[in-house]
Amino acid sequence: MDSSLVLVANAKDGTISTFTLTDDALEPLGRSDVGALGMPLAVDADRDLVFAGTNNPRGVTVLRLDRASGALTPLGRYPTQGSPTYLALNSHGGLLLSASYHQGLGEVFQVGVDGMLTAIGDPIAHGNLHSVQLSPDDAFCYFVSLREDLVAQYALSPGGELTPLDPPTVAAPTGSGPRHIVLDSSATAAYVSTEYAGQALHYRRDPVSGVLEKASWATCIPTDRGLSHSRFGAQPRDEDLIWCADLHLDGPGRLLYCSERNRGTITAVEVAEQTGELGRATAHSDVVAQPRGFRVLPNGDLLVASETDRVVARFRPDENGALTEVDRLEVGLGANWIEVIPR
Repeated sequence: MDSSLVLVANAKDGTISTFTLTDDALEPLGRSDVGALGMPLAVDADRDLVFAGTNNPRGVTVLRLDRASGALTPLGRYPTQGSPTYLALNSHGGLLLSASYHQGLGEVFQVGVDGMLTAIGDPIAHGNLHSVQLSPDDAFCYFVSLREDLVAQYALSPGGELTPLDPPTVAAPTGSGPRHIVLDSSATAAYVSTEYAGQALHYRRDPVSGVLEKASWATCIPTDRGLSHSRFGAQPRDEDLIWCADLHLDGPGRLLYCSERNRGTITAVEVAEQTGELGRATAHSDVVAQPRGFRVLPNGDLLVASETDRVVARFRPDENGALTEVDRLEVGLGANWIEVIPR
């Protein structure tokens, strides 16, 4: 039976929970101490290296994964100028990119033997960077600035140098708070979640030039839950404001899933097969409390982490993306990031 390893980062207790996953069950393997709070993850599956961003101290901890036991052993800790909010590896594991929300910095590191990190060049700066993604060919990368309502787009050299594209940025709606970005499998479309507006934005992407062009958008939250448009510096829980977080495409790329933390929902939005245009929301599903991070699993299920309840829950979608819970397991405090590694 095919199986995968699942890593869940627990930001508020500085641990990573490890599970085995089959179509039938999610089984706990163990929990490893990273030694600092964080924590976005990036995984080099070929070398069994796990990179965990930490905020106190600021840096990246590199760990060795034992696939049999699920144990993670620290190999080294490397300082960063910004505390990582999002990490992304290139396809060969030779470059690691970091986006820092609190310091507003984007950094690039060369990855050496046993994950040793060496900073490349000076960081790029935009207000409250929340995520970074690379193109499948490793030639381009995209940093999302929540504070400045934009996506900064760069050519990325094999040596890790960043060169702004023309234009260097592409706008999101004013005050929308763009947060996370994903590319589709053809790399001709990019999708961005907006934390404050409850929208998913679709950008057409030229695979040759790497340039993004805003094309369509869709509401990606339930509109009947009493939530209002949010803003920078607001307290969404106290004021009943929209608080969107993560987004991912399903395997075929025909549904885009988006999480909203205040009401604990995931919404499925149609994606046009030929154009990548966003259509109507097909399902709104109640999931776990405060679902910051989730993943689409190899069999199409969704694994969703709760930032508040020390659980991850697996959900099975129907043809419209409506979710039914399959199982639920304990993790650490502040679970906010999930990685899936084929075994």
